[in-house]
Amino acid sequence: MKKKEIALLWDEDTAFKRYLVDMGFNCDVVTQMVLVAPFFSLTGYKLLIVPAGFGNESYSKILVGLRAKSEHIKDFVEAGGTLFIFGALSNKDVYNWLPVKLKYVMGKRRVRILVVKKHKAAMIVEKEECMCDGYFTEVGEEGEIFLKEKGGKAILAIAEYGAGAIIATTIHEYPSRGFIEYCVGRR
Repeated sequence: MKKKEIALLWDEDTAFKRYLVDMGFNCDVVTQMVLVAPFFSLTGYKLLIVPAGFGNESYSKILVGLRAKSEHIKDFVEAGGTLFIFGALSNKDVYNWLPVKLKYVMGKRRVRILVVKKHKAAMIVEKEECMCDGYFTEVGEEGEIFLKEKGGKAILAIAEYGAGAIIATTIHEYPSRGFIEYCVGRR
């Protein structure tokens, strides 16, 4: 039996899963139907990824499941798991299922990255420029900003929550191997 590492929430198999598997990580795609099933548990996973576009029904229908299972996701993080969430691709309040406050403004553009504070999660991409799908205007009392675009808008924030963490980004690119290794090594 393979070791659980990453649960990738999406509507179907995706190239993101292939990217993670090709780097040597164990990754399961968890659809909305599986997520809301009474038998499903996040126990054993180290990292829960919610890809970009989760808040826009043109891309995904997973938001309904996130809201329905928000308490289970909160428990997962409190127990030591890492929740890694991308930009919603929606200006609606679609982060309201999180146990922390997060406000997002959509706006796709290429940005130059500014490291505000050193952290292993700041190695999410291994270059000075990247694509972003927006920025955060609020990260709540628990959140701390680690990356901004050169213009000063927040693009990566972390909220320590219980024994785990919530990492939120608007960077619209696959994360680096080092970043994923950091995330799965948290517990």
